[in-house]
Amino acid sequence: MFGTFTYQERHALQLRPQLAILEKNFEEQPSRKFSNIIRGLTSRSFRFQNEEEMNIISGLFNNSPVWFQKRLEVNNEIVPSAYKSSDLMDISFGYLLSTHEYCWRTKVAGRNLLTWETNVNQKHLIIKHEASEFILNQDCLDKYFIILNNQSEKYGIILPLKTSPRCYASAQRRNSSYRRRKLQFDCVDGVCLANSSALSLTFRRQMSLEKAKEFLVTVLKLDYLQGNINCRQMSAQPMLLDQPLSDFWSSYAFQMLMALGDRIKHRLTADTLKKIKYLSNLSDGEQYPNHRCYLKLTAVYYRARFNRFFDINEDFDNIQPLPSSVVLDKWVYVPRIFLTPYGIYPLPVKPMRGNRILREEERFGPGKNFCRVIIRDVDCGQPQLDFMKINEKWIQDMIMAKNNIQVGDQKFEFLWCSNSQLRDRSFWFHSDYKGCQAKNIREWMGDFSHEKCIGTRIARMALSLTGTTPTLKLLPNQIEKIDDVLDTQGRIFTDGAGKISPMALKEAFMIYNPELIEDNYMPCVIQARLNGIKGVFVIAPDLSDRGILIQYRPSQYKFSTDNNILEIVKHSSSGMTFLNRQVIVLIENMGVSKHIFVKLQNKARMKISMSLLANQQAQHTLEQHVRCYDWERIRQAGTQLTREPFARSLLLLLAQERLTKLKEKSHVQIPLTDGRMLLGVVDETMSLQYGQVFIQLRNLNGQSDILKDRNILITKNPAHFPGDIRKLVAVDCPALHYLYDCVVFPAKGVRPHPNEISGSDIDGDEYWVCWNEDLVNHATLQHEPATFDSAEKVKHDGEITIAEIADFLFKYLSSDSLGALSNRHLACCAINGPGDDKSCHLAKIISEAVDFPKTGVLPVCPKDLSFESYPDFMENKFKKSFISDSSIGIMFREVKQVCEIHAKWQDENDDNKIDINRDFLVKDFRKYITQSEVDYKYYASRVNAILSSYDLKTEYELITGCHSCVQEERQNSDSIETASLEFRQLMKEMRTRFDDDQLNYGEKLRKTSAWYYVAYKAGTILSFGWIMDRFMSEILKAKNKVQEEHQALIRIGEAIRLRGLENGIKKLADLFRMENAEQENQSETAKLGFQFLEIIEKCSQSVDKQTLAHNLLAILHEVALNI
Repeated sequence: MFGTFTYQERHALQLRPQLAILEKNFEEQPSRKFSNIIRGLTSRSFRFQNEEEMNIISGLFNNSPVWFQKRLEVNNEIVPSAYKSSDLMDISFGYLLSTHEYCWRTKVAGRNLLTWETNVNQKHLIIKHEASEFILNQDCLDKYFIILNNQSEKYGIILPLKTSPRCYASAQRRNSSYRRRKLQFDCVDGVCLANSSALSLTFRRQMSLEKAKEFLVTVLKLDYLQGNINCRQMSAQPMLLDQPLSDFWSSYAFQMLMALGDRIKHRLTADTLKKIKYLSNLSDGEQYPNHRCYLKLTAVYYRARFNRFFDINEDFDNIQPLPSSVVLDKWVYVPRIFLTPYGIYPLPVKPMRGNRILREEERFGPGKNFCRVIIRDVDCGQPQLDFMKINEKWIQDMIMAKNNIQVGDQKFEFLWCSNSQLRDRSFWFHSDYKGCQAKNIREWMGDFSHEKCIGTRIARMALSLTGTTPTLKLLPNQIEKIDDVLDTQGRIFTDGAGKISPMALKEAFMIYNPELIEDNYMPCVIQARLNGIKGVFVIAPDLSDRGILIQYRPSQYKFSTDNNILEIVKHSSSGMTFLNRQVIVLIENMGVSKHIFVKLQNKARMKISMSLLANQQAQHTLEQHVRCYDWERIRQAGTQLTREPFARSLLLLLAQERLTKLKEKSHVQIPLTDGRMLLGVVDETMSLQYGQVFIQLRNLNGQSDILKDRNILITKNPAHFPGDIRKLVAVDCPALHYLYDCVVFPAKGVRPHPNEISGSDIDGDEYWVCWNEDLVNHATLQHEPATFDSAEKVKHDGEITIAEIADFLFKYLSSDSLGALSNRHLACCAINGPGDDKSCHLAKIISEAVDFPKTGVLPVCPKDLSFESYPDFMENKFKKSFISDSSIGIMFREVKQVCEIHAKWQDENDDNKIDINRDFLVKDFRKYITQSEVDYKYYASRVNAILSSYDLKTEYELITGCHSCVQEERQNSDSIETASLEFRQLMKEMRTRFDDDQLNYGEKLRKTSAWYYVAYKAGTILSFGWIMDRFMSEILKAKNKVQEEHQALIRIGEAIRLRGLENGIKKLADLFRMENAEQENQSETAKLGFQFLEIIEKCSQSVDKQTLAHNLLAILHEVALNI
């Protein structure tokens, strides 16, 4: 039996006598095994003989600032029933000042009208008062709650909040699930809700308290603590917190800090505010990233953000400012805010790709005169339809600049947005710069007067805001117009594709990224912007004697402007491709059997588990996902990647991410030998026939491989119609050998192939291409491609004003999201199949919704296209669920079990001690310890700043790109790209710093060893020890470490024996008539491991033994976790 005592470190001296008794008489255990870590508090767990002993000891802490937690054994098999009661005495909103004090701003007293109820299926708690209610769920609650011990005849609970809860008007009709959104709960207004970080519930009866506790622990999985907490009303706060500071960056950082709510605002003293103002005055005239006040206040913000017990007055002087970061070339640092009806939430500045507007600093102002405004719900989550309906005027007034947004000391007004930004509910805003306003920027973008469709005009103007890298400035005679190639129906084979001369392409890459140019190769396609032209430009050997030249087509010309700079968006490359749920549904509909998809998933599962067991597989996994280290050199030097703490932490996170994607998206990787993601281009030589494509790929060694006479499956994500996946033939075509890492479509035939695929084009679209024989050979049912005739555009008579723009944007924002429609389509396919009329109708609606921003025609989704129940693999907690017997259903249930195994192991082994490997320590390394500690502290502060900027939990998330931040940030590939870019820049800076001493080879090894020692002794930010990975490899190589032969097979064999499965495996080996000729020189244990893996492989191939394969793979993953 275990008990955990949690307290603030500042109370440790006061608690010394009681803690001494615990330390002397009881065995201490790692607290992480029993409870979640609470930022700002110290938790210590001890083992007790029985509950009576534990109660006696916990009694020593009565009336002390300590929270006590018994380790509760939760029976996950028992699900509590729903409960409803009207015995709430009161509810208050405030914050936890300390472990023994809670301050509230507003209280609602019950008078028998305050009720609460639990919803087990949807996992939330509802609090109601008269016509108002709000919902508490895992998204807005922290990981723990506190039951108050010091209330006589009352039973209180304090629930720490992560975000503001969403409020509603109570349902008018009984059993109605619809609730209209509100922005307040009874007398509790938005100001109070936005500033509160905890709420208190007081019950009349202990039974209600126990029911609430049971629900919070068993359903919401929260930790339960007990404590003596004094609850009092907040004192009046006369201090004026909106007094202006000296400049924008000071005001911006201060506003960001104050957005944390009353736990900062109410604590702040006049003395601390005076220090902030003094620092702001000192920083006047400084700019990001060297602005001292911004760096200091942002450091305070990072410290306070997740620590609700942070005392800004006590700790302000002790917090070191963030180190100035290196400004990334070609990236711009722009303020970002979350905007909710409750207020403005500034976010730490991070780099963003520049665009045509941002680069005009002299005309429109520097980065700080622009702001990325992201509309969010009151809990900073993605706004849904119910939110948009009650905020129409607020949003329209914001776009029409009736309500300017005050960020820092500047007022911002709406500038513009793109289609992709609209999906994320984000916009560009601008602050007046020397008389230049947002309307002047819109006029500068170009001439759009010919475009009478509001949606199309928005899309065209947004081209100026695309993230690009500027390269060549072209002369008028270096830009030519050539004709498009059309079919008999007017559909364009060359839609979005132009040509570029070899010299122009090489010159552009020399500016964009010279490292892309090799002796005999450079990417052959760029997606770019030029004047009012968009699309791709493909290298054209027939232009070799024309110098610098670009040829564009009418399909690429969108508007008139004078900006002759070639701006690159991206270049051709071949990326990994994955199965996903939409693709699986459509390929299954083409005749591919379920067992083939399960077999492919089993192969993916095997790779995931073996990456934790076998060093070579670990190396391959790390090389695919973490490219800033030389993993081959590290492994060949003798490092056991599957055991080395830093490498294994990366591998574990990658395994978790890959398993999660398998479960949630059926994200099965197709081997690089069987498929790629490729940019689409057109055959300018007219060599390919209808039904043919040309694909030439380069491998890691620079060698080319042409797909010759191979059937392929090709589509573009997302795909919904049965005919969206085409079966074509890849052929060799000597006339096209100059094209690499792209898919070349024919320029003749009855219809352009891209148009057959979800109505696509070749202006930069990437295509999913697969030639896996199991999939291609069994996909025998080719369905007719859908007809993608866009609705006629809604034309606007007269001038298009900002008011019409606001109306259109709100109409888009308040329409069904594509994600919701796609989910409904997936459910429909699971029930009726993708070829059913309902599924095809939904696919058509999705296609029209995609086109809505361009056409202005909003599709209507009929009510009969909604479903009462959803397949189990969609895990929809708002609908009834049924067990799907589809490929996806089978795959989901199998991988779900492994995800649970992995998550449970991760929870129980999250605090493993970091051991220092003596093999990495060289003689006299300690002479560099002092300097290494300085370097480590600098590096750790920079890493932590990046983690905070991107809402990441660990350095492993940063390094792997497996981000744990909110879904909207994860979906933003720019965030992953810029986080990785900042980390690589930091690595480069640290390597330069390492070389500053100009040491000889031997001293470099000693310094490297000291860096490793300092990091591993600290037990965190281990990547510091591997910055100089080349020297780390040299150190180990000199030790002549013997490579462990067949180590993975031996580990598997040992585990099989320990589980008593040896005889069963040998019987299966006999059944499959397996011979061990290749394993004659191996130990019996290694042979057993080999047989186990071979049996999994053979079972996966067999239709009737795939369940056995799944069970064996589950065992394999457990073995991989426990090496």
